[in-house]
Amino acid sequence: MDHTKKGKIGGTLIFAITRPLAILPLSWQRTLGRFLGWLAGDVIGYRRDVVITNLSRAFPEKQYHEISDICRRFYRHFGKVFTEALWFGGHSNPRTLHKSHIVEMKNISLLNELYDKGKSIFVMASHNGNWELYGGYISYAYEEKLKCPENDFCVIYKKMSSRSFEQFMTRNRIAPIVDKDNFDGMVETDLALRYCLKHRQDKKIYTFITDQYPYSDRSKVKIESFLNQPTYSMDGAPALAHKLGMAVVYLNMREKEDGNYEMELTRICEDASQMSVSEILTQYYRLLEEDIKAQPWNYLWTHKRWK
Repeated sequence: MDHTKKGKIGGTLIFAITRPLAILPLSWQRTLGRFLGWLAGDVIGYRRDVVITNLSRAFPEKQYHEISDICRRFYRHFGKVFTEALWFGGHSNPRTLHKSHIVEMKNISLLNELYDKGKSIFVMASHNGNWELYGGYISYAYEEKLKCPENDFCVIYKKMSSRSFEQFMTRNRIAPIVDKDNFDGMVETDLALRYCLKHRQDKKIYTFITDQYPYSDRSKVKIESFLNQPTYSMDGAPALAHKLGMAVVYLNMREKEDGNYEMELTRICEDASQMSVSEILTQYYRLLEEDIKAQPWNYLWTHKRWK
């Protein structure tokens, strides 16, 4: 049996196992998620040394008990992200997702303004909030309606090493899309350049998750200071935006007191060809640092952010 077929079978099995969990109310999902986070952090100690090291380097002014408190809250959030993603994947009706208010998008007028100007838009996002919910943009508009149809949205993501989980998450990420059969907006990073060039004449809204440590040495830019230390970043999103002269917007995903999220958009530039890749990234990391400092637990600390 080839790997692709194994992946499809494995993904179907994971979906069948998790589907009963997905129909539980969102409040139950979050309670379960916080328990799983406690289990991962306090009992199993999953990458706890990495988390403590990252937090200590990012916040050298904080005492050990403060770092421990952030670490503890991070793991509760980490588990919550997982169960929220399961819930998200089980709700294929966008109206259900909209009614839940799991995410509310602010500054929709910014996207509509740039879209009206005929601009493709690169939304630079990070692993804060719940990044697995990025595929539900259309359902998060409350202040005003997004003018961009769902087929003009695109999320660039990193393929998972497990074929089974990759199949499962691919199905999960497009759950709220109405026309799933004709939607091609979930694009793996290795195919992003080809996809963007193919659609360079189309108005698209691309969401790129930009991490500070690049996947390869061929695609990295040095940021002089991010969270108190020199940092190397992947440059895919700003490099493409610069090459194609697209607008660039920063996206923050803040966790609210009720456990839901609020997306807020900030303009970086209307024409990235007028800025260098380094300038775009410096602005992006300045905004990201402000948001991480405001909610330090609301970020994915289990990866080795500085090597």
